[in-house]
Amino acid sequence: MTEDQTEPIEEVKEKEEKRKIRVVEQIDNRLAIQGQAYIKGQLKEALSLAYEIIELAKPENLKSFIREQEELIARIKKLLKEKEERKREKLRAEQERLRLENIKKLKIELNQLEHSFNAGLIAEDFLKTQDTIEKAKNLLSQLDDDDLRNKWKDLKNKHLATKTRKELIDIAQKVIEESIELKEKYLFDDLKPKLTTIITQLNENGIKDYLQELEYILTDVINAEKAYSNVVLTIEKLVEEIKTLQKDKKFETAISQCENLLKLAESIKKTNLIEEYSKVLIKLQKDLSFEELKEAVMKLNNEGLDLLKKGEFKPSLEKFKMIKGSINYYIKES
Repeated sequence: MTEDQTEPIEEVKEKEEKRKIRVVEQIDNRLAIQGQAYIKGQLKEALSLAYEIIELAKPENLKSFIREQEELIARIKKLLKEKEERKREKLRAEQERLRLENIKKLKIELNQLEHSFNAGLIAEDFLKTQDTIEKAKNLLSQLDDDDLRNKWKDLKNKHLATKTRKELIDIAQKVIEESIELKEKYLFDDLKPKLTTIITQLNENGIKDYLQELEYILTDVINAEKAYSNVVLTIEKLVEEIKTLQKDKKFETAISQCENLLKLAESIKKTNLIEEYSKVLIKLQKDLSFEELKEAVMKLNNEGLDLLKKGEFKPSLEKFKMIKGSINYYIKES
């Protein structure tokens, strides 16, 4: 090998040495920055610099730098993972704290609603208790608590039972009040369904208030209806009997039965029958008077004719005068 040929090799080596020195300087600069970042906890920046240093060291085969940075990368990744886990744990702890705070808040609100519910129930303010139940329902949907759900289920049932009880007692009182008037008007078909319905509802809901009184009223109404039906049946028979008697001109008996009919009609307040058979009674009385007049006139006429045949003119005339007087009196009274 000649002298001219060795010179370029030395230059090459020198250039390589200078390049290597520059690379090491670049690496040292990054190592200084990396060290500060690592101390400050800027791990992602330190990790990024580690990758840069490896990329710089590889072409120059700076194995110590590469190995050192690979170890550092492993440590940083482990630290980052631990940091991320601590962050997640902290987040979970904060979420749990907020969850427990929210549960506590919801339970306090439910407790306040329970006091409001009980006050509304005592006051029988069922709009208030229903509104309270709806508010509690919304809060319960945010809680996973079977005990509280069951508690408010019991309160809801209590609300329904108390509301039903109040409504049925009000209906019972109203039916009792109405029963007097309906019974007096003999409106049994209106009264009996109301009584049987409320008695059934009270029994089904285990409510004893007014139950005995309503059952007594129902028994009384059934008996009254039977008595009423018997009176109506008797009246119907009397109506037919009076027609027959009137047709047969048995006016005295017809008048007596008509008076009986009127008494029965008055007892059950049959105004239309009273009006109708009061007129029938007057007609029967007139018919009887006319029949009695006819009999009297015929008797006097026969007596007058007999006296006339005997030549007793004056007594005969008196008989005929009595006939005239009877007829005039009848006409006057009619």
